[in-house]
Amino acid sequence: MKRWRLAIVRYLEDFPRQYAALENAMAAFGADFDLQQFKAAYKTADDMDAYNRVQAVERGLGRVQNYVSELAELGVKLAALPRPKDSHRSPAQQSFEAMREARIISRGLCNRLGQGQNARTRIEHSDVRTPASDVHRAAILVRDAARDFMGSYRAWIEPYLAAED
Repeated sequence: MKRWRLAIVRYLEDFPRQYAALENAMAAFGADFDLQQFKAAYKTADDMDAYNRVQAVERGLGRVQNYVSELAELGVKLAALPRPKDSHRSPAQQSFEAMREARIISRGLCNRLGQGQNARTRIEHSDVRTPASDVHRAAILVRDAARDFMGSYRAWIEPYLAAED
């Protein structure tokens, strides 16, 4: 349990930096994260600076989603929440569902977190290039869902972090 607490604290301490990196990467495409600017940079074969900004968005959304997933999994273990017995779901999705069942997060947020997890997996592990619009949509989804998750998560996990073994 001490190991889980320490890992959670480390993720919580570093999360603001990772979240800010995602927001910064998205802002490189305009204040409103312009889809057309993003698509042009995504498709370029000549402007490597623009393409590197796309890569920063992809990396940022993957990193933020990974942090959220790890925090959910560790929190569910630490709190000993029962997980659904669906072997077709990833451990992260099972953890989101366990948190939903415990009323830590809403059904809607659970669904968005699951969608973010699926999008991250598709972007990072796809054999075929993911369309720019899907990456754009995933970045917005992950950013917003992570923000909402962290509000609920911090309030819920604090007593577990202060507990003694």
